[in-house]
Amino acid sequence: MVRPLTALDRHAVEEILVASGAFSAEEVRVALQMVNEGIAQGPVNGYVLLGVEVEVVLCGYACIGSTPLTLSTWHVYWICVHPDAQGRGVGRALQAHIEEYVRSRGGERLVVETSGRLDYQRSRQFYEAAGFRMSGRIRDYYKPGDDCVWYCKVL
Repeated sequence: MVRPLTALDRHAVEEILVASGAFSAEEVRVALQMVNEGIAQGPVNGYVLLGVEVEVVLCGYACIGSTPLTLSTWHVYWICVHPDAQGRGVGRALQAHIEEYVRSRGGERLVVETSGRLDYQRSRQFYEAAGFRMSGRIRDYYKPGDDCVWYCKVL
């Protein structure tokens, strides 16, 4: 079941982010700050927060938002699935719901930026399988040896 996140989900989101092993402590802090802002401001003025429950346990979440100064572009800022739930369609369900949500609000494209590191290969494959196309790469964007890879999907 895909549903909006609430303040009660914050701890579970933190657990998902940490368990993934993909994010530094600083990245987890920023992700949780965005969750806090999204909960406080709501989806109209802030970030849109979606979660996936399997058997009443939150096992994945996404943070999206309309891209400022664009007419119909949205960003997927965070999408993360707990390792125990990966490979079970949770990410695909979340991505499908994101696309439906964005389309229903006049969105025409989704943009994702992710790391070019080898340990992010599975994430990049997920986006490519979901129909995203690589739109660019900035070498050493995050730090030396850590490129930024941009993906876009026209809805």
